[in-house]
Amino acid sequence: MLRSSPRGQHGPHSRDRTSRSRVFMLIYRNVATVMAAMFLLQISVGVLGVSIPLAMNAAQSTKLAIGFVVAGYAAGFLIGAFAAPRVIQAIGHIRAYAAFAGGAAAVTLMLALDDQFGWWLFARVAFGFCAAGIFAVAESWLADATPSDLRGGVISVYQILGRAGLILGPFLIALPGIDLVDSFILGGIFLALALIPITATRRGQPALPQGERVSPFRLFEIAPAAAAAAFGAGVINTGVLGFVPIWAEMLNPETRAAAAAIVMAVIYAFSMLVQWPAGRLSDTLDRRLVMAGAAALSGLFAVVLAVFVSPGLWLGALLAGLWGAASLSYYGICIAHAADRSRAEELPAIASGILMTWAVGSIIGPVLAGLAYGSPLAGRGLFLFAAAAAFALTAVLLWRSRTRKPVAEAEREPFVNLLATSAELAEIERPEDEPAREREEST
Repeated sequence: MLRSSPRGQHGPHSRDRTSRSRVFMLIYRNVATVMAAMFLLQISVGVLGVSIPLAMNAAQSTKLAIGFVVAGYAAGFLIGAFAAPRVIQAIGHIRAYAAFAGGAAAVTLMLALDDQFGWWLFARVAFGFCAAGIFAVAESWLADATPSDLRGGVISVYQILGRAGLILGPFLIALPGIDLVDSFILGGIFLALALIPITATRRGQPALPQGERVSPFRLFEIAPAAAAAAFGAGVINTGVLGFVPIWAEMLNPETRAAAAAIVMAVIYAFSMLVQWPAGRLSDTLDRRLVMAGAAALSGLFAVVLAVFVSPGLWLGALLAGLWGAASLSYYGICIAHAADRSRAEELPAIASGILMTWAVGSIIGPVLAGLAYGSPLAGRGLFLFAAAAAFALTAVLLWRSRTRKPVAEAEREPFVNLLATSAELAEIERPEDEPAREREEST
């Protein structure tokens, strides 16, 4: 680290501090465009997450059809996660981002043209493919532009802005005069706006990716509990969130879109508040037990929602928020758990394995949730499905905690709050940072 000057010799120390401040400001100026673009993108994702199930329900689509369309996003995302690095290598970050964002805007606007199942399924698969590419570009940019000692703060700001976009987006479709078809146009507008910050930047773009050095399937060898948690998060969270807007609009039939927006906003807000304390708790306890506790609470609140399936808007929003606080809290912890058991150079590939495992669960979950909601139990069926899956995950995690000792606290990676977007931000301590750190310590 930089050495402080002796008392009374403030010149060099002051210059060092000024230099570090300038570096800090340059870093944030470089990534500010990425953060602005991702905020606009997440607004669009928040709009579509509510408007698509509501529009399909209004068109009297079956719950199973809605489940397939929700799963289509995850299927496209899984394909895009494999393809995006090759596209970035071929044409560079900015051109790749423009292509992916332009494609995402186009297929979102396609939703306003027709409401046929096949049309919407294609549009959502294509959107998922493009979204995976967008996140890969943006988050590799953030990881490349930020040194390891500042990365935690940058990631925190990035994640807060992303969740703020998810919270804000649903409220746009509740504005007076906005119908569900208009909401698709709104989604396309924000995706088009998300093109501007990246394509108009004068900042240097990152170096091209060099590809994976370790198979992402190594996740299943070194951290089976992380794989189970990632799969469970995909099955439960994607499945339930795909149908919560339909359940929420029934809580207040007079203001259907507004009710759905309120419930979704409460879920994301509660999860944002709980994520960091849960992660910090996992830094001191066995992470598998923390994930098991979160999954058990998720199952418990799902049971309460199944019993009191029509509690009114505000109580329903509170109960759904408590469910979300528990159920959306363990994805980041499972990344930290896998990081504890892997070498630094393996971490990007391990995080890629976690993301792919989540995507597979996110393909299966909405279909099962659609079958549950489409049963005679309706909303109760949805929450009973969530409870059963959460309790099954709890059992698996508790079993894993008994069959293998936890990593010693001194050997753990610190928790970093990550969403299921790309594997790039999981490079908490990249090998290429070491020479820079050694040079800094020698000055």
